[in-house]
Amino acid sequence: MRWRELAAADVPAHDDAIGAIYDGRFDVVVVRAAFDAAVLGEVGRRLDSETFDPGWERPNQRMPPEDVQLLGTDAPATPTYRAPRGVSLEAYLAGAAAHDGRAAAMFGPGYDAVGEIRAVLARLAGGRPVALARAADGRGYAPFTIRRLADGTQIGLHHDNHYALDLYRELAPQLDTRTLVSFVATLRGPRAGGELVVYGARSDDPAVPRLAGGFAYDLPAVEAAYPSARFVTGAGDLFLLAAGRCLHRVERIVGPPSRVTMGGFLALDRAHERVLFWS
Repeated sequence: MRWRELAAADVPAHDDAIGAIYDGRFDVVVVRAAFDAAVLGEVGRRLDSETFDPGWERPNQRMPPEDVQLLGTDAPATPTYRAPRGVSLEAYLAGAAAHDGRAAAMFGPGYDAVGEIRAVLARLAGGRPVALARAADGRGYAPFTIRRLADGTQIGLHHDNHYALDLYRELAPQLDTRTLVSFVATLRGPRAGGELVVYGARSDDPAVPRLAGGFAYDLPAVEAAYPSARFVTGAGDLFLLAAGRCLHRVERIVGPPSRVTMGGFLALDRAHERVLFWS
């Protein structure tokens, strides 16, 4: 487990944090104050109000401990309890189009959330251009989602090596699929819990302990056998994680308040000339 932490003001010109994650020099990169903490914090507070419902999607509602609330798509680019094998590419693109701009609208007309995400990622891309992933017919993928984990919820131990899902059938051939990088910015942190916990266990390691049936990982056995690190982030902080390579989870939320974040995935193209992002 290797990580790097720095303040946004200390990010060198043309820093290549994304390339370093791909090369295995780091598994996690944390950039403090990467975004405007006041702007993100205010949006987080508003979205965490019990009197305001922006239209949350709840694809994991069947599993209450992992009932993440999503804004920005009704068909996320990952397996869910609603769609354990992910959705089709067409369903994903239709969901992205139907919800286009809804997450960004939460920031108000004076803040270009997608542009800010692109600009922050560009500072960490080693001089490469950063672009939103698009389908062959030109339709855009969802640029980011906002996610809310309320009191008592968590994200269990998993990895995000999702390239075999149908929704990646056009995108995966364009990418270096050695890993998939998750980017997450914090809007609001909970009273306790909510830490990102990353393990030295790799997604391609057949020896990682699993529960009977082989579907889920055996968390106590993994924690006994592998090193781990915990990361606490505040409003405006960004973390990049080798989510396709490292097993990770989000600790159970103790609130109120909730844990509110925005983010998605990114990858280098096959030639390592561009960074594409989506959610």
